[in-house]
Amino acid sequence: MEPLIIKSTTTTPQVTFDGNSGQLLIEGVSRPEDVLSFYKPVFEWITEYVKNPCKETVLTFKLRYHNSASAKIVCRIMNMFDPLYKSGGKVQIEWYYNEADEDILEAGEDYKSLIDIPFEIIKN
Repeated sequence: MEPLIIKSTTTTPQVTFDGNSGQLLIEGVSRPEDVLSFYKPVFEWITEYVKNPCKETVLTFKLRYHNSASAKIVCRIMNMFDPLYKSGGKVQIEWYYNEADEDILEAGEDYKSLIDIPFEIIKN
């Protein structure tokens, strides 16, 4: 499967999804003007990936900031892996936060409480 690479801007995150390694990374700032348009290729890629995933998938978030519209999208992305996990696939979510950033830590804790997939909150 072809990797998905979207370069970051001042309002959008770097997306680096490698279907051959199962390493999926979203990093940076997420506050795109049109959140659905920005994340559409991400949804499409994940839809194809979960049909034939790697033995192990690690979905990593290293967001410095995300607005409320992006928060809904992040939750949707995580939930797209739920059927894979529930069917026996090995899926792990990693949520990184800066020690001084309580908002990102709290967001990670909120996501963790909503998701059944193994979820690790990691201090940078």
